[in-house]
Amino acid sequence: MFDTKWLPAACGSLAPALIPPAHILVLAYFWENYSRYVDKHFCTCSCWDTIFKGPYESGIASYKHLYFNATQNSFKMWLLTVFAVIALYECIKQLIALILQQRCRYSMLLLFSLSIFSHYYAWWAYINYYNDDYYQQWNHQLFFTVTELISSLLVMHLANTTNTVTSKKVFCIVGIAILHITASSFDQFFLNVVRGEGYAHQVVRDIGFMVPDILQLIIPLWLFRKTRKESYTTRPFYRDRNLHKDIVAMLFFVLALFVLCTIL
Repeated sequence: MFDTKWLPAACGSLAPALIPPAHILVLAYFWENYSRYVDKHFCTCSCWDTIFKGPYESGIASYKHLYFNATQNSFKMWLLTVFAVIALYECIKQLIALILQQRCRYSMLLLFSLSIFSHYYAWWAYINYYNDDYYQQWNHQLFFTVTELISSLLVMHLANTTNTVTSKKVFCIVGIAILHITASSFDQFFLNVVRGEGYAHQVVRDIGFMVPDILQLIIPLWLFRKTRKESYTTRPFYRDRNLHKDIVAMLFFVLALFVLCTIL
């Protein structure tokens, strides 16, 4: 047998290293006709404070592959990126370790894998908000980010087979999925995909949001039903008052959060 102790860390490192380049390749594909040719010999940048170059360059700068200004927003972007990279690394590392230990629920592994797109999109949105000083969509995006993080934390928790599947955990994931599906149906998904008013990249983006949400609705319910069938102490649905209370609580919070979402 080969020593596989290095495998979780290696897989955890690959995702943060490969996802951003793949993202830029996708952008290059969709925006190929709108991109500009950059002449490295004659282009200049007057919006750069040149601080990170120290005494080696000042004034209007020549071409650089990467510019950044020494500002508070640059610091926030850096902290956000560090947090995102570490979080993704640790999650993938833990999931690979669970697979090697044969303690992984593959249904939850699937849900986590599909949620990476929405988390990456959120990171990219915040980077652009900070970079452009544009905050009109900040609260709306933050709402979806927080709810998505809660769902992903529960998915990571349930990915370990030693953690029990309960109605509260499942309905929290399902409730957030219902919330996202409902909000999207009244917003971008309906306009861009259903009515066909969106550009190609908007259609791909919205489908990338909707498909994971639908699966986060279906798969946890399937897992919960399977768990109840395998339990010898499960009451029939019509007699399980605790289950009824959890369903009512889920629907109440979905409604309340949907109202909050419309306000934001």
